[in-house]
Amino acid sequence: MGVRDGWKLFMPDTTSFVDWSASKISRSSPSQLGPRLGVDASGWMFAAKYHHAQTKNPAQASLFKRLGRLFHLPILLVFVFDGPKRPVHKRKKQIRRTTDWLTADFKRLLDGFGFAYWDAPGEAEAELAMLSNLHKIDAVMSEDFDALLFGAQCVIRINNESDSQYLIDVYENDNQFPPHELVAIALLSGGDYDASDGIKGCGIRTAVEIAKTGIGKQLADALKNCTTGDFRRVILAWRRDLCDVLEKGVDPLNSRHRSLVSHIPLDFPNATVVSQYLRPLTSQSKGGRRMPVTPLPSLPDIPKLAKLCGELFTWGDSQDIINKFGDHVFPGLAVRELLLAWYKRRGVEPHIERTFTPQAIINQACSLRSNQQRRSSSELYVSLTITPQIIHQITSSVAGSYNVVTSEPTVNQWTVRAWLPRVLTLHTLPNFLDNLQLQKKEDSKMMNSSVIIKSTTSKIWVYHRNI
Repeated sequence: MGVRDGWKLFMPDTTSFVDWSASKISRSSPSQLGPRLGVDASGWMFAAKYHHAQTKNPAQASLFKRLGRLFHLPILLVFVFDGPKRPVHKRKKQIRRTTDWLTADFKRLLDGFGFAYWDAPGEAEAELAMLSNLHKIDAVMSEDFDALLFGAQCVIRINNESDSQYLIDVYENDNQFPPHELVAIALLSGGDYDASDGIKGCGIRTAVEIAKTGIGKQLADALKNCTTGDFRRVILAWRRDLCDVLEKGVDPLNSRHRSLVSHIPLDFPNATVVSQYLRPLTSQSKGGRRMPVTPLPSLPDIPKLAKLCGELFTWGDSQDIINKFGDHVFPGLAVRELLLAWYKRRGVEPHIERTFTPQAIINQACSLRSNQQRRSSSELYVSLTITPQIIHQITSSVAGSYNVVTSEPTVNQWTVRAWLPRVLTLHTLPNFLDNLQLQKKEDSKMMNSSVIIKSTTSKIWVYHRNI
């Protein structure tokens, strides 16, 4: 999406999501509250509607699971939805400007998890790029190349989203291709807004060569202070300059491209397409509305989320919801516990509207033996004790068969094991691994001790027991 083969222009850094967030936390200043990520909500809904599952409301179930994965991470999130004034045509299709049927349930899930969201006036990718340029977010999460084209400095794409791995591709645009060059590439080789696919015979490599001559910057500079009345005149003048560049050849072109001149349509470039690329509608646009806030720490609304799950999913009774929360929600509560403690150690007191149970749920570190090879080195496997108050918030919100009174002994023993960010855990709880290291030493002594066994043949064997 965006520009055909556009992603191939960049060399992404493939890493785990937890390693990316750990790197941001390790390099953060004392006043920073954590990595800030803006998410293309419309892209998520598009993917969710093509998700097939043997469950009630598969699209909502897909969104719940994906939100749970992000909830496990120490990042501050804002989801941005397409707005009512997004372009009418994109990818050679007419775009309906009515609200997507999945939007309401998606926003209810976001409210339950405590994630912020925002309706852009136009396209979500343009709004997210604007937030990136204003340094309100550290990265944009989107599968649409237009986010880079609109000027986002860092874009994250999903590489592998399985139960054991959460790998991402991080695309950093360190001025390798300024936005005006990417716009020129889109105009020449074809982009989402151009029904004619650019100039016939101009592939992505040729478009890159031409864009590097400065022709894209020339167009962007000419239109920067251009009035609406002069818009068409400026575009026609740029078209003539483009033809000169192709006929005569200009550094760094490897050769002249005279054949392309004959393929340039008379109405190229389309004025509407140029405007959509170089003047996208955002909250910062002239006559725009209020600006979105920087993502802030937030806590989930457990009762609301439990009630919503009861309405949406087949596993919606109390017992099943508690089990599902063990995988998708409770680990995130532990991460929020760490974040709040991290802020306190730094002397930072962010405004957080919603609070949850004051009891700590992080219990102790566990052995990393079996799963460590499949997980990031930046994670710790820990035991969580889920308090009766949290369980009661769930059971009181859902009509189910779970008996809180008779199950009180079980509730008091409710534990969950989860992977938590190692860097954040040790920043917040420096001595957290002491007991584990001590236990490891004791286990090592026992495991490696020599046991002398006498056989019936009077031979002596030395038996070393290892893990």
